[in-house]
Amino acid sequence: MKIISPISKQYGAFLNVLLDNTIKPYKDVSYQIFYDLFRIREFQWRYKVKFGREVDATLSAIFQDIIAHYLKILTKYDILCEHKQGKLRPDILIKHNGRNKAIIEVKTTIGYNRDLIKENDYKKRLEDLSSEFNVPIQKTFYLFEAANNVTGDFAKVFENKKAHEIKNYIFPLFHKTAHPFNLSTIRNRKEKYQKYADNEIYELYRQTKLTDFRDLLKKIN
Repeated sequence: MKIISPISKQYGAFLNVLLDNTIKPYKDVSYQIFYDLFRIREFQWRYKVKFGREVDATLSAIFQDIIAHYLKILTKYDILCEHKQGKLRPDILIKHNGRNKAIIEVKTTIGYNRDLIKENDYKKRLEDLSSEFNVPIQKTFYLFEAANNVTGDFAKVFENKKAHEIKNYIFPLFHKTAHPFNLSTIRNRKEKYQKYADNEIYELYRQTKLTDFRDLLKKIN
């Protein structure tokens, strides 16, 4: 009996794009990541309205894979996601010539785990990873999507230019999440959705960018 699965076919097409290391990202890689996430959430919003889904599906794993995808293209290192060693499993382990080179813990949000941003929590996790995988602590760090996904006080640290120890270990790409809700004036978002032009997305990105992705590549190298 022949059966077709358009759902799995389209999902396979999405995964094949992540596997394709020949498609170069936009020269401003931070914008490429912002644009990817914004357009994905734009589709989610449309789907929620039309399907009657009231809560977004999480993008945490997709965000992690997007970061790993661009790392593979831009560094040519070996990028391993969720590789376990001992009792630890970092989000992204970067290897070069068989040796562990860097570790990135990737978060779209820390949810209810607000204690993570306390020094004894975030540094302890990084120190444990650094020791277990024999990676310098300077190359073991967190990559957050947005600073305002955490707390107001946390976001304020990254709004000013003053030095702060947490800035050595946690790098938010953006101040605000790459989400169409940050542009929307629609009140009832459960019944209506909106598409945005590229220039509107870029203007939001320009206002909210915090970390240049290529600076993180320098940190890894």
